[in-house]
Amino acid sequence: MKKILIVDDNQNNRILLRALIEEYCEDNSEAVIVHEAINGAEASLMAEDIHYNIIFMDIMMPEMDGIEATGKIRTFDSKVIIVAISAVDDGERQRQILSNGAEDYISKPINAEIFLSRLGNYFSLIQSRENIKHRFNPSAANVISTDIFSRKLLFYIQNEDDLAEFWEYYLLTQEDGSESLSGGVRTLYALGTVSIKLGIKCQIIVEESDLQLYMTMTEIDQIDSKIIKLIFIKNLDVSDYKIHQNKLSIRISRPQKNKAMVAVPLQIITPATQTTPSPTVTPYVAVQEVLQVYDYMEPDDLNDLEEYIGKLNSLMMVVGSDIEHHEIDEISNNLQHISRISSGYTDSYKIGQALSKMGISIGSHSESFMAKSNDLAPMCAAFGRDLSSWIRLIFIEGASSVHYMDDTIIANAQMIESILTMDESGGDGSEGLDDIFDF
Repeated sequence: MKKILIVDDNQNNRILLRALIEEYCEDNSEAVIVHEAINGAEASLMAEDIHYNIIFMDIMMPEMDGIEATGKIRTFDSKVIIVAISAVDDGERQRQILSNGAEDYISKPINAEIFLSRLGNYFSLIQSRENIKHRFNPSAANVISTDIFSRKLLFYIQNEDDLAEFWEYYLLTQEDGSESLSGGVRTLYALGTVSIKLGIKCQIIVEESDLQLYMTMTEIDQIDSKIIKLIFIKNLDVSDYKIHQNKLSIRISRPQKNKAMVAVPLQIITPATQTTPSPTVTPYVAVQEVLQVYDYMEPDDLNDLEEYIGKLNSLMMVVGSDIEHHEIDEISNNLQHISRISSGYTDSYKIGQALSKMGISIGSHSESFMAKSNDLAPMCAAFGRDLSSWIRLIFIEGASSVHYMDDTIIANAQMIESILTMDESGGDGSEGLDDIFDF
């Protein structure tokens, strides 16, 4: 039975949300317990005693507002889905509550249709998290090292839920914030998506120590080497890996303070060359890396950019469910707004132009976008996260180059465009798919 907490000092708002939740549960035969709190202080105390699956958190409340309460709850519960409820014109507080740990926000006044659609997405995510199918494995698995580690985790990848669990286990619970870990998870997620579409039932085996982490995917020999190559080109954070027979292993060095990892050349072993022993992968060499925060964008433009990206990410969550035409139009419009701001600056001009083309393509292929939304869902979600990472790294935390995220964002935008337009080449679309992965 799912547990939901509604936090709002306005009784009418609590009544409305409760009624919508009960309507959804009645229509979908979901069992749920709904609790209410009138401010953030009360909500944080309740969340300490009860693990809630979802918390709908108002922002402006007496005693303790939703921003502070969200940050406090995140200190002891990393799994609860916190959804901010905010005024339409309250962009600054929306950004604050999202940075404090909220996963989504819904604007006031509440649109019942949008709320019910989002609630379905949240329930699906909860179900995926509850369907963990991993077991500890005492055997060594990776093809890079002969070391045997006592900590091993096995994920059976047979459907999207299994893949989502792998993604969430590492990206939502990781403590080190490692770019290489994020890149490794993204790479295996992309390969897992391809495996599912091809009907391949594979496994992801994770072996780890305090210094190293190895992620190994099986049945990799059943995936075309061109597809593998494209995925690694799009995820440049991953370069220490090896393919041998039916396995692909990625080695990730846990980050040390003030250290960064130097990438080594890609090492793809195609089926034709797998009879030759694989060369030893060159280990990472730790070097000092200088990060820089860039301030080329006007503060007002940067604030607007963050707001439009936040709205876009919220819309991207709907992709793959019952997305509607007006939501596709909103995605297209937000991309155009982001493009307009980005294109006004030399350092982000290329990103702006790529987003403009993507927005135009989505707007002019809304029927195709709707028909392919299930296939596009993981790519759209990753694309939204990449845009957020771009803002965070370039303008807040620092990056090694002002163009650090350019290639990733542009490649993902072009990939989504290609999927939308592949059927225009005629036939059953397979020719278009070949074009995407052609080198």
